[in-house]
Amino acid sequence: MNTAGSTPRAAGVDVRRAQRWFWALTIVAVLAMGALYQGLRSTPGPGTGVLVLISGLVLAASSIQAARILTALAGPPRLPRRLRLRPPGRRTTTAHASGTHPSREK
Repeated sequence: MNTAGSTPRAAGVDVRRAQRWFWALTIVAVLAMGALYQGLRSTPGPGTGVLVLISGLVLAASSIQAARILTALAGPPRLPRRLRLRPPGRRTTTAHASGTHPSREK
């Protein structure tokens, strides 16, 4: 049962555009992995270092962004931001009323 309010489009996500970006970033990641592999196999030198550096950064960035898009498209629904944040004034740690720490026994 799919209601209109539970679709990713209703959450502000253009699904077709996100899918296009996901596949484009996946292709870029595959190409960057190929360039990184070639750079690691080639003889050492400044050009090889630049190739490895750039292809590694492109691989990391495109993989992370594609994973974020995939999570937004296929991941579980998330609570709105205002419900995810703890209200101010509530603490998760225990504090003593006097503000002092209990003495440690030796």
